[in-house]
Amino acid sequence: MASETTVNILIVDDQPGKLLTYEAILADIDATLIKATTAEEALAALLRNEIAVILMDVCMPDLDGFELAAMIRDHPRHEKTAVIFISAVRIDTDDLLKGYRTGAVDYVSVPVVPEILRAKVQIFVELFRKTRQLDALNAELEGRVCQRTEQLEDSHDKLRQSEERLRLASEAARLATFEYDEAERTLHWSTNINDVVHLDIPERQSFDEFIGTVYPDDRDTALSYFHAANFSDQTSELEFRVFGARGITWVLARARAFQTDTGIARVIGTLLDITERKSADSHQQLLMAELDHRVKNILANVAAIARLSSSNAVSISAFASALDGRIHAMSNAHDLLRQSSWTGVDLHELVKGALEPFRTHTSNDVIIEGDKIRLTSKFAQSMALVLHELVTNAVKHGALSRSNGRVSVNWSRIPADNENGEKIQFAWSESGGPPCVKPIRNGFGLTVIRSAASECGGQAKMNLAPEGFEFSFEGALSTRTQMVGTRHVAILPKARKPEVIAEGEPTGARILLVEDEVLIALQLKIDLEADGHVVIGPYGQLSDALRAADEADIDLALVDINLGADNSAPIAEILDRRMIPFAFTTGYNDLIFLPPQLRSYPHLTKPYSPADIKGLVARLQDQAARQAREVHKEANQVA
Repeated sequence: MASETTVNILIVDDQPGKLLTYEAILADIDATLIKATTAEEALAALLRNEIAVILMDVCMPDLDGFELAAMIRDHPRHEKTAVIFISAVRIDTDDLLKGYRTGAVDYVSVPVVPEILRAKVQIFVELFRKTRQLDALNAELEGRVCQRTEQLEDSHDKLRQSEERLRLASEAARLATFEYDEAERTLHWSTNINDVVHLDIPERQSFDEFIGTVYPDDRDTALSYFHAANFSDQTSELEFRVFGARGITWVLARARAFQTDTGIARVIGTLLDITERKSADSHQQLLMAELDHRVKNILANVAAIARLSSSNAVSISAFASALDGRIHAMSNAHDLLRQSSWTGVDLHELVKGALEPFRTHTSNDVIIEGDKIRLTSKFAQSMALVLHELVTNAVKHGALSRSNGRVSVNWSRIPADNENGEKIQFAWSESGGPPCVKPIRNGFGLTVIRSAASECGGQAKMNLAPEGFEFSFEGALSTRTQMVGTRHVAILPKARKPEVIAEGEPTGARILLVEDEVLIALQLKIDLEADGHVVIGPYGQLSDALRAADEADIDLALVDINLGADNSAPIAEILDRRMIPFAFTTGYNDLIFLPPQLRSYPHLTKPYSPADIKGLVARLQDQAARQAREVHKEANQVA
């Protein structure tokens, strides 16, 4: 079987007979014989072919074998080609050395022994073949190495790009990675850990040092989390707080354990900054609570309107018509407030919206004139009802019931009496209508109109003049916007013990009522007075309520938690010092949104029924009676 590697043998001799002899001797060798009779032919053959071994006659006519061998050795391609000299003359030692210096590997003397020549040539042929096979294997191996190197370089480049993308994504998401070694109790952090926790943390840190940066209330939880993560085969999560340069940072840890070759558990995880998300969640909960509070107040207002309207209605249709108009007035005010994100309402827009449906085509029966004044949300809702009642009364009984009737609405800013602030002066006057007649009884409309004065901190005036009905009031513009804190009630009188209630006294109590929703306050007052109680108030402003809580002779108190932008904590402090039982009324359904110091007191959630109020007042009366008995007992023991 022929070898895959082609082997050539070059025979150089100037005698054709010797060439035939050598050809016959080497016929059995698996190789191709190339013959040359001159040095020129030999060199040409070497240029065209790859030669394994050269058989060369030493004595050549034009160029002897030594010179030809030297020329062959000078060529880089054949500097290692085996050369066997054949000589018919005896060669001395100098000639042998000369031949070996030119690159000869062996000598064969003439006459040639065929077996010896064949054996020597066979050795070099096999050596050449093995060398070429090794070269092929080496080339193949080098090719595979190059290919593998390229693959590794490509993989390394992809890994580097992936790591870079991961780094950029982690930095953009404020996501740091860590490895926790339980045996050494050390943490290895990614390079962006400082950007996540806003704290100067080394990339290698002791676990105890890191726990020291965790918020104290969360440390035990964090310790348990990292310990449990070492034995969990699932991803575990934990939210906790750390102290950073910007204050407290909320982080979300996600981690999973794995076993190393040595059997030691390690934890790999991530740390994500969720401070903004926590803040957004808290803000959303606050908004939901505020929405709940406002909805409850709205429902309570509607319930109060319905009950107050029904008490003066002469028929079901009259009641339905009055209720529908009043609810629409509140709805229009809410639309204006919604457009301004509940920051306030322009008084001109409010008046214009209330009067627009009743203007005639000539537009000369209603005159609206006033300074640019922005009302707060509480004041705007009350004013909407006042305007509705004024317009309704004018349409039914006043100037707008006649074609030549006129209504003038004007307001202005005026300086406050003893403050640097300003007051609003509002006036409604009618003319050209039927003569004014004093009403037989006070209806809901007049009650609401009178209540508007307390909402803005002033007094309402009504005049049944011959020319037509007139209404006016004055009030502070900043009534519903000034913040009142505990610093305004820092100096308080000493606690006063409640008076001992003697047996046989009437069951009615003197009740302080603090409520900034006018309609709710009116309805509460009516319900409490119907049960035989005396109502002190109602007060819708914190400053007035504080004064009444400190100075008024009262037995109990019902206090709305939110008074516009203020809360009732200062009122609770005074009532506590005076040992007066009280309860909160609130639109918040979840007490977690109340100030912590107010959560333990009795409370009633809006909207509420008369039965709810009656039961709450009864409980407060029982509490007052128990306190009075204890005071009486202590007084007797001292005596």
